[in-house]
Amino acid sequence: MTKKLNTRIFLLCLFSITIQSITTKAQDYKDIAPILIANCTSCHHNGGIAFSLTTFGEVTPMGNSIKNAVLDNHMPPWPPDSTYKNYVHERIVSAADKNTLVTWINNGMIAGDTTLAPPIPTYGATQLNGTPDLILQLPKFTSTATVDDHYYCVNVPTGLVQDRYIRAFEFIPGNAPLIHHAVITIDTTGLAVDDMTGGCFNFQGQINIGDFAPGMGPTVLPGVVPTKFGFRLKAGSKMSFQIHVPEGTSGLQDSSQLRIFFYPINEPNIRPMFFETVLQNWNFYVPANDSIIATQKYPTGAAGIPIDVSLYGAFPHSHKTCTAILNYAYKNTDTIPLIRIPHWDFHWQGQYTFKNLVKIPATYHLFAAHKFDNTINNPNTPNPNQPVLPGTNTFDEMLFDSYLYTYYLPGDELVNIDSLLSNDPLFAPTSVSQQDKTIGIVKVYPNPMSDLTSIEYSLTTAQFVSVKIFTINGVEIKQLNARIEAPGYHSVTWDGTNEASTRLPSGTYIYQIQAGQKKVSGKVILK
Repeated sequence: MTKKLNTRIFLLCLFSITIQSITTKAQDYKDIAPILIANCTSCHHNGGIAFSLTTFGEVTPMGNSIKNAVLDNHMPPWPPDSTYKNYVHERIVSAADKNTLVTWINNGMIAGDTTLAPPIPTYGATQLNGTPDLILQLPKFTSTATVDDHYYCVNVPTGLVQDRYIRAFEFIPGNAPLIHHAVITIDTTGLAVDDMTGGCFNFQGQINIGDFAPGMGPTVLPGVVPTKFGFRLKAGSKMSFQIHVPEGTSGLQDSSQLRIFFYPINEPNIRPMFFETVLQNWNFYVPANDSIIATQKYPTGAAGIPIDVSLYGAFPHSHKTCTAILNYAYKNTDTIPLIRIPHWDFHWQGQYTFKNLVKIPATYHLFAAHKFDNTINNPNTPNPNQPVLPGTNTFDEMLFDSYLYTYYLPGDELVNIDSLLSNDPLFAPTSVSQQDKTIGIVKVYPNPMSDLTSIEYSLTTAQFVSVKIFTINGVEIKQLNARIEAPGYHSVTWDGTNEASTRLPSGTYIYQIQAGQKKVSGKVILK
């Protein structure tokens, strides 16, 4: 009896030691590389910005810099406050990944077998996959901006002989450090003319479709009903560009490019999308060595907006004296959060797409508040000993907040834009979600299904896994799984019902498996 008891105690201790050794195993580079791919290498690669972080040898000299940037949330750059509102493609390092990365750096950045690290995606100048339907090359120009910022206007004929609808576009600067921003409009009148004097402050086109600013990505609209959105581009139109270059860039040259993806000719059921700078304030004053908060509402009168609208994305804009931005919609005491940037950074601006369309009912107002700090507490303000006024130069300031929007249709707020764009073929297959090998084999059987179908998948590492069902339009209708799972094979079943256990109509649905950074989705047909 004693011998058996001693044997059990020995085995129990051995098991405990084994488990402890597994859980305390030191991380090495192969464990760190996926975190860097997910959060860093899209910018920090050969030909990208600053330094490259695509190999072990490139990462180790920057260890302390990486740790400090991650701990103070300076990198990866994501200005919006995620506790206020969430957006598509957020660049936020999870607490677990942050802890893993910092611990690895503190422990001496162990290499291990670096050949086991996942492959680095191939990065190019463009972010969208496939061949554009139209590429417009802007003429080369030379900056003449010496002591003041300059604004140039150039127009490029589209050559279209019939109307088309734009589903996506991407502005590619030829000389990124030269471009402060670019405003992209459509001239339907034929009256727009080039203006290279440096003083072209008014837009030449009549229809604004968006901007480019440092840190921005492409504009992509979902291409499925009821969110089949598009910008109408009339036959014979010109694309008109206002290019803003900063002072001190005289002699630098640029030839940028606009890459456009159209819907097919005569595509039905396209809803118009609009871009408008609805919140503007040109009447504020920031004294020397002082700070203020400037505000603006839209519409400016007592009456709110006349009809219901659906907001697709937000693009707040200020210059270097600004330190914080807040936008929301309101009626009386009711508010609808839109965007809050507690630490505004002029060098990392973005157009932020809402995860779900945001309904703004008729009679509501939009509201903006920008904090301008013209003191030594703000090292970015041009000169705290001089007042700052609204204006078009970088050393001036702007309250200039824009929105992408469309006319509201019932159910808009239920559409999951995040899901639609995460699975959009326009986003290149070199993204981390495609490179990550967390999820292995995926099988759905039977498919088509009558009563039950089994969704089977394998995991290479332990992960928190969620399995969801969506309509073909991206509306989430059921969550089948949400738990931590070990490496190996797993499966869940779906019986063709929604969260209320109500049988769904026959048709095509989308399943989505997410494990860590990896997402895999596909179609399942309910008979």
